Amino acid sequence: MKFLAQKSALSPALSASKLVIPSKPAIAIAGCFLLRLKGNTLEITANDLTGLGLCLNIEVEGEQDGEIAVAAADFVETVANAPDGELSISASGLNMTVSWGEERDSDLTGRNSEDFIKTPEINPDCSVTLKVPALEFMLSKVSFAVSKNSDNRPSLTGILLEAEESRLVSVGTDSHRLSRAYIQPEDEELSFSRSSIIPPRAIQAMLSAVAATGDSDALVALGFTETHLKFQTPNVTVVAKLLEGPYPAWRPVIPKVLPISIRFNTAEMLEVLQRVNASTDKATHSARLTVQDSTMRISAVGSRRTREKIACVYEVQESDNNEPLHLGVNVSYLMEILKLCGTEESQILVNGEHSLCEILPAGSDSELLFLLMLVRLPE
Repeated sequence: MKFLAQKSALSPALSASKLVIPSKPAIAIAGCFLLRLKGNTLEITANDLTGLGLCLNIEVEGEQDGEIAVAAADFVETVANAPDGELSISASGLNMTVSWGEERDSDLTGRNSEDFIKTPEINPDCSVTLKVPALEFMLSKVSFAVSKNSDNRPSLTGILLEAEESRLVSVGTDSHRLSRAYIQPEDEELSFSRSSIIPPRAIQAMLSAVAATGDSDALVALGFTETHLKFQTPNVTVVAKLLEGPYPAWRPVIPKVLPISIRFNTAEMLEVLQRVNASTDKATHSARLTVQDSTMRISAVGSRRTREKIACVYEVQESDNNEPLHLGVNVSYLMEILKLCGTEESQILVNGEHSLCEILPAGSDSELLFLLMLVRLPE
């Protein structure tokens, strides 16, 4: 095998592929890429042996077809440290060389491509088509809320994807917060009928790979079986094992009536919360929001005292009650949500002081919704 490739094209493709390689492979071949050259197309395949596999194609200047397995960490590091410009990669038997000039090269030890553990082939029985930016929207607005601990409920570490009327809905929750986003598929008639729990790593691998191959604005076909999913763009294929359910019933959690509304400037609120968070207890990140008339006061709950205030629009439906409203929140969680709102103004909707709050981008058409459990604070 022999080909020429620009470092600027090869290095990002290798870095994206390495995302699915195990950090500590149980066997040596599990830490390898499979490189296959056919004509001017280099195919890079990687998997983690637990159900996540990636295959991407990049254009190179091919001189001799062939294939070899090579340690991912070594190949990524070698290419990353090579000077910018054109690289020559050649393999003969189990020896591989990366060259960037006369007598300027690095040797790598390859492995037999026949030993590479292939990613299983799947035949989807249910599919839907999205644009890659819509897939990225699904990840960025929802994945922050998934659980980081898989010990008790593995399904909470994934993103739920299911159909709702003519839209796809994605949901992430760790039982303390919940995020829901609607996605409009490219299919004129939505035939997707399966509820699936997607591991976030699969979407992260997909987004990194499409960025590396120039497919960032392409259509991506999502195909599903009962146990696996398949992402497909012109130059990228990702196969992943779905997480096992059941997923919690999330729709009944969303309150139907929230009569109290607090609207405020998002950037100003984030700036204030950043200062207050520095004084909160590092285990709970708790703060008290006190709202009355057109002012919201924010104070840290911890050993240090920090107080701030911002202007707001405070409305209570069908009530003349002018008593202050006290809300306990996890400041870190609230900041995460407000950063995702992406609008000049945001609003908090509540039913009382000891339940949960709904956070929406002001003026939103309900494409996004965030729920956050309120914190009980000492009197």
